[in-house]
Amino acid sequence: MYIDRISLKDFRTFKSAEIDFVHADRQFSEAQNGSGPERSNLPRPMIPNVNLLLGNNGSGKTTLLKAIAIAALGPAVQDANLPVYRLMRREPRAKPSASTETVIDAEFTMHAQDADHDLALGSTLTSRATITRLGDLERLRWKGADESPWRPIYSADSDAFFFVGYGATRRTERTDVVDPAARQASSFIRAQRIRSLFEEAYSLVPLTAWLPHVQSANPGRFIQIKALITRLLEGTRYEFTGEMEDGEYLFESRGLSVPFPALSDGYRAYLGWIGDLLYHVERTCPSGKKLVENRGIVMVDEIDLHLHPRWQMSVLPTLAKALPNIQFIVTSHSPLLVGSLEWMNLIVMKPGPKLSTIAERVRWAVHGLDADQVLLSDFFGLESTRAPGKKRALKELTLQARSGDVEAAKQLLDEMSRGAEAA
Repeated sequence: MYIDRISLKDFRTFKSAEIDFVHADRQFSEAQNGSGPERSNLPRPMIPNVNLLLGNNGSGKTTLLKAIAIAALGPAVQDANLPVYRLMRREPRAKPSASTETVIDAEFTMHAQDADHDLALGSTLTSRATITRLGDLERLRWKGADESPWRPIYSADSDAFFFVGYGATRRTERTDVVDPAARQASSFIRAQRIRSLFEEAYSLVPLTAWLPHVQSANPGRFIQIKALITRLLEGTRYEFTGEMEDGEYLFESRGLSVPFPALSDGYRAYLGWIGDLLYHVERTCPSGKKLVENRGIVMVDEIDLHLHPRWQMSVLPTLAKALPNIQFIVTSHSPLLVGSLEWMNLIVMKPGPKLSTIAERVRWAVHGLDADQVLLSDFFGLESTRAPGKKRALKELTLQARSGDVEAAKQLLDEMSRGAEAA
């Protein structure tokens, strides 16, 4: 399952917006003939399965992830018990009791990965969810025209509707705190997979809660998971050993074995959601299929959380290469992540009328640019990357030098020789 596009009406910062996404099966411009309405206007990026959402704080990046999650739940969204809070747009100076309706329309490309359903490869599924206000409460409803294609969503064993989302406050608890079996009694599995986007205190499923069982029951799957974790750690100093000590999995660095709880915040934040993701991938992958063949949507808010700049430069290409059939939709403020992609992968949230948000792609050759160049591009729109005081001082020296002040000109040259640029 991939999302092709989503249309939002009165959903938080989005007054009216339509956003399309790239994925591995999308028909890009050079792969199509003709000029019909289905023709894509995007050339194929080198990494076709990554969408990076950019924008200022409060511009709607996390909001867009929530909208995708709601749309992907289909008719089951009414029973998901998501903590819906102020998702409806409120116009500036409008009365809180103003009667409005939020509408989320989405189109998905489906894949017949499981023999238990009859969806054809590449078929399109539409979803419409609405939010209405009743007093201070908001009600979430699904209003799709036909529920029959969505029936597999009610089966936890079907992988036809595989999607998962991770909020910015994601965390991993001990095995004795998180019990996957107990969670199923209170919420169905697909609602669990996106709950951390809506609930800050929701913790992820740790490796120790499920991987030992796979290791004993399906050694072949365990070997695949071990190899995937090692690939997803490519470029770091750690390798997943698959061995345990005192109930925790070990990661090896230069001959030193380190248990998961002793890793740094960055590694635990990254491996936490990776372990949870592989748990869901393993559960939904059909028997006889390789884990890397599983298709679906993975959403990650602030994917660069706690990551060193060197790791930020490679994390998205690493994920895309290791899991080529997964459609990644992630948010970040990092120019280093932007420089690792092309403009086709980037969706920028920009200010619109009446404090609204407009989502668009900026046609700017950004791949390979350094951080300063990216920050000065239209993706971030900064006028300078210098500290404000330094910027003002250089501008003043420049103006004085232009008016004939020799000492100011010498000082400006001295500053430029030490790496500062003229204003």
